[in-house]
Amino acid sequence: MNEEKIPFETLEFAGITFKVINRHAAHDIIGNLTNFNNEKIYNVFEDTWRFPDYEENPIFLLAEDDVEMDSFEMDFSTEEHPDIFILGFIFKGNLSVKKLISSFDTDNSPALIVFGETTSVNITLFGSVHYLGGGVKCDALLGEYNHGELFVKGDVTAWLIYSDDMLMHFERFTDVQAIISINRPDVLICSNVTDEDGTVITIENYFPSTHKLSDIVDDSFIEISDYGTETLGNNYYEDAFKEGLSILNYDKTEKYMYTNFRDEFIKMVEVLSELEYVKQIGRISKNIAGTTYSFIPFDYEGKKYSQISEEIGNGFNIRMRALWCHDNEEIMLILEYLYEDGNPKYQWMNNETAPGIEMFCVKGAAIKAFEVLTAEPSEDDDDDEDETEYAEYDSSFSLEDFSAQFGRYALPEDLVKLYEFEQEYGAETYSECFGLTITDDKTGIKTWSEEEEFYNSFIEFAGANGSGSSYAYWLIDNDLNNCPIVVFGDEGGIHVVAENTRKLIHLLTLDTEISVDFDSAYFYKDEEYYSENDNIEAFQQWVKKEFNLDPIETNEETDEIVKQAKDKYKKRLNDFLIKFDIEIGEDDE
Repeated sequence: MNEEKIPFETLEFAGITFKVINRHAAHDIIGNLTNFNNEKIYNVFEDTWRFPDYEENPIFLLAEDDVEMDSFEMDFSTEEHPDIFILGFIFKGNLSVKKLISSFDTDNSPALIVFGETTSVNITLFGSVHYLGGGVKCDALLGEYNHGELFVKGDVTAWLIYSDDMLMHFERFTDVQAIISINRPDVLICSNVTDEDGTVITIENYFPSTHKLSDIVDDSFIEISDYGTETLGNNYYEDAFKEGLSILNYDKTEKYMYTNFRDEFIKMVEVLSELEYVKQIGRISKNIAGTTYSFIPFDYEGKKYSQISEEIGNGFNIRMRALWCHDNEEIMLILEYLYEDGNPKYQWMNNETAPGIEMFCVKGAAIKAFEVLTAEPSEDDDDDEDETEYAEYDSSFSLEDFSAQFGRYALPEDLVKLYEFEQEYGAETYSECFGLTITDDKTGIKTWSEEEEFYNSFIEFAGANGSGSSYAYWLIDNDLNNCPIVVFGDEGGIHVVAENTRKLIHLLTLDTEISVDFDSAYFYKDEEYYSENDNIEAFQQWVKKEFNLDPIETNEETDEIVKQAKDKYKKRLNDFLIKFDIEIGEDDE
């Protein structure tokens, strides 16, 4: 691309005078920054939502010396210069902020790149790929939503590292008290291990949560989700972060330091040993969404042991075990990363008094496993005596229940086949963020128009991406095989995606979620950040067998399928939307 001109030499932001540079100059500074696999992090010319080239006056702001601020809330422009678009802030030296460092928005934000040390009370990042190259010191470091990613090199000193669906990569934890990922592990840490030849190699692993939020955060900032998970409430930003106050409760020392773990663990063993199920079967295990919680008494080399463990599957293959030896009254804690066959790849092992964040995650796992194993079973739980465990929970639904939302319309045969495949392998395991759904109240569609003619012209049947968009049939024919599929964007936009069910299934073989905005809908796989779904290979083979369609390998192939659908149905859909005073995007005009 042609080199962009800069609108002016300097610009003041948050009380600091920055040098204004274009993306070519930024490339010279950050283009060779790498992750922990020695892969380049930034391509400022990529023309994606991270570094778009469609905005007027795109710039980077550069600070060449150490910077001190009171508060740093990133934005794409300033009140004085609303016509600029800040792609990123680059600090060549140290960045010290008294109260808060914050991204702009979970969907999109300027990138934060710091070569020196980053210091603040609170740091919350999202919406772009951020890089802290000289370590970080803070009370709380938060990452939120999958539109963001963070790389931290150097020493990390933090009381709390918290991720809610955002990948966070760290070179080392110098002094970290608690790591909490909501749902799956999203925090990664480098470790030095020795291979079979004695060579020391650095590997990057997902790190499990060490605590619950209530172990270290003040209760006033905690909410409980519909699934019973502790999350940060919406009040933490205004009430604490913007004021430079901590969300942590330092009086909870006993919880976040696990000071009473020994007595608590022995008590947990005693309670689990007295469960009627354990007395009958000899052990107990529950599998919830790919994570297995177990209590197993056993004998080894003439000694009696009781083990409480948590094993995280779904490709993470992490096992945490706490063992009580009844004979010598010792407690052993073990963190293991496993091969696919379940054998240990490498492990950390020590007693319950040993320092280190690795032992904290095992203690937290033991407590969580105890809570799961002693919880009252739901009506859906069913004992399996051969496997000596409770049956795995799942959210599957019958074909009859799925069909009910289609009313008088018969399900296309291709959709029935897809339903059967998903029942075997699980939603969101074969194509990123896709899963069939039951949506029979049309609540979402009614937000566009409450006119009956409008909302009865669509049948939602699947989740389209991780932010809440959905797929629906547009009912222009009594036979759903002749009805195109549209996507309802969670933040705006209704777009034609596929001519029929089979075309949608073909799109899913790219294994990437659809991006939807007001103006367009498209599939974009970034190979640099792509993470393969567990069952994508089985899905692609199934699509080849059932429909003789080869897997899609490029973004351009998906563009062509979407274009074919738009060429056939876009004008007709636009005319229909305009009829109900629904605004259409520029790409659809």
